[in-house]
Amino acid sequence: MWFARFLSDNTTAMRRVFFITLFSLGIVACSKKSGNTGVQSLNDLQEWVCPQYTLNSNDIWHEIQKSMANMPTGMYADPYTKQHYTTRQPLVWLTREGISLQADTLLTFLAKVDEQGLSPNSFQLDSIQKLLRRARELDFEGTDANKVVGPLEFMLTQAYLRYACGQRFGYIHPRHIFNNLLIDPPAEGERRTSVIYRQLYDHDSEEVSDSFVHHAIEQVRHHHISAFLHEIQPSDTIYRQIKTDYLRARQQGDTARTRLARINLERARWRYPHPDKGKYIFVNLAEQELTAVDTDCDTALTMRVCCGNSTHKTPLLHSEVRYVELNPYWVIPQTIVRKEIVPRHVGDSAYFARNNYHAIHKETKEEVDPTLLTSAELRSAQYTLRQEKGVGNSLGRIIFRFNNNFSVYLHDTNNQSAFQNANRAISHGCVRVQRPLDLLLFLLDNPTAFYVDRIRMSIDLPPLTLAGRTYQQNYPNAKPLSSIGLSSSIPVWLDYWTLYPAPNGTLLTHPDKYGYDEVIEKALNAF
Repeated sequence: MWFARFLSDNTTAMRRVFFITLFSLGIVACSKKSGNTGVQSLNDLQEWVCPQYTLNSNDIWHEIQKSMANMPTGMYADPYTKQHYTTRQPLVWLTREGISLQADTLLTFLAKVDEQGLSPNSFQLDSIQKLLRRARELDFEGTDANKVVGPLEFMLTQAYLRYACGQRFGYIHPRHIFNNLLIDPPAEGERRTSVIYRQLYDHDSEEVSDSFVHHAIEQVRHHHISAFLHEIQPSDTIYRQIKTDYLRARQQGDTARTRLARINLERARWRYPHPDKGKYIFVNLAEQELTAVDTDCDTALTMRVCCGNSTHKTPLLHSEVRYVELNPYWVIPQTIVRKEIVPRHVGDSAYFARNNYHAIHKETKEEVDPTLLTSAELRSAQYTLRQEKGVGNSLGRIIFRFNNNFSVYLHDTNNQSAFQNANRAISHGCVRVQRPLDLLLFLLDNPTAFYVDRIRMSIDLPPLTLAGRTYQQNYPNAKPLSSIGLSSSIPVWLDYWTLYPAPNGTLLTHPDKYGYDEVIEKALNAF
């Protein structure tokens, strides 16, 4: 490898570089005592080579290994730094001419990390600057060159990958943080041999990869670091808005707003698809509000929602509404059966009758009296418990179906009074929509008045047109619509922002009902 060749123990290009430098300085360090700088023979030149100025590949790698042993690993980019040096990849910053000038470009970017809500201490900026000065001024008093160059090489790479990965993908890994946050307790009477966590984050976020790290390091070697670091900066509108707000709040000394903007800046660095154009649905769980947008028509619809409670937090995810179902059954999730029905209501005929619950054998499809099922049979998942459709159904009359890993949907509710509460985190995880019919009509492409009446009649609402009323009179037993197709899938986001722009662009603050801001802040402060 190149570093082994020019950093050999006997003849090294780096030693020549240092020798030339020392010669231009009058070889003060080695000849001060003798006072004689004349060259009488080749042996005289050999005497000018001082051990403290000599670079040795083994010594450099030894210093790098010591740095790795003491390295904090707070950022999830850090293992890539260790991997690079553990596998003895070529040095990044130490060249035949000394420390690469690309280091100065990196330090220019690191000097401004406070504008992104980070501390320069997270990148050991002060220590790097001191070591870089010593390396370039040959200031090895009381030590030797290897003990300066080795740690400097390692710290530059660590700071570089921290910054590049952080700005490109986020400084914390949301999937790792949030999916190890909330323990899913076992049902009463059940025993577990391991801890199970509730999955709270399911966005398809981009992540750091070996190929990205390799590409980043290659940019240093090819002197493209400036263009690369500009290229990886977040550039979407929300990031720019929050960054501007952060800088303004910091300048004004508004510590509460500065904290809020700093936390949401980190959210804005997580790279996953965000609402952009066309029709889409965006639910901000912190705001407890749904916004449906049609950018083509420049229209928007907003309404309140109820979301998961503190022990059944609604997960963060992105999907697409594929169809809308009218008068749905509610198939009770097995977790609710095990944790709420089995411990309290086995054999309770009044409970099952009151909630209109029925049991269906999964294989035979035979309906069974749920009061006859034992705790073991209900836990076995051989039977489906479902609530009959219609009046009193927990899903209401309309549900918006989309693929996800949690059986979570947008739906109507039979408890409209809940939308008047300030804290609407009350569900088992699904999102209850305040005005589901309005949302359905918003998603449809120019439905006819008669088709709207057909939808209304299907959910026991009166028709609005003469044609609809006539149809209802002539066909009183007409089969109601059960499913509404959409001309195309509608993107839907369930997300969580405590600082987010309203449709008019104004940044609004929202309470941190799930406590996620504290989680992000703690992770950022740990670096």
